Amino acid sequence: MSKNNIQKNYLGQQAGFTLLELVIVVFIIGTLSGLVLANHRSGQKKYALSQTTQQLVSDLRKVQNMAMSGVDIEGQYYGYGIYIRRLDSVVYYRIYADKDGDSKYDSDESLETVNLPEGIEIKSTSPASKVDVFFRSPEPITYINAPASVNPGTITLELEGTSSTKTITITTAGLIYSN
Repeated sequence: MSKNNIQKNYLGQQAGFTLLELVIVVFIIGTLSGLVLANHRSGQKKYALSQTTQQLVSDLRKVQNMAMSGVDIEGQYYGYGIYIRRLDSVVYYRIYADKDGDSKYDSDESLETVNLPEGIEIKSTSPASKVDVFFRSPEPITYINAPASVNPGTITLELEGTSSTKTITITTAGLIYSN
């Protein structure tokens, strides 16, 4: 073969990608990007559920510590608690100070209302449709739906539209934990 024939054969071959190859690569990249984005959003929602659960546990422990340390906000007090009532539209809970000594929530005793983030709801409460966790001051006595219950109280938070839940349990001995 002569030098001209070799150059002619080499130059005659096309280098590059076909249209079909490019379409396949773009499809694969698009599919992978969609999967990553969907998993990221799902992960963000599950993180919000975990954060909300930890915030409620933290608030329960804060109220418990306030009662045990004898924090006095506006004069006479008997202890502190958190009131959660499960209704269709409930997306908050209330922190309160008991001023009349009945060891339960009254609407005029509210110190703070904590709103749950969008997409997080209270799925269930036990032992009833409300959980009133009260810590009597200065003794470390825990009341769940006063008078003192022998059963632990549970609060289940749910990621709206999914089956992802987190449960918080409060025992009458004052132990607070979540799963």
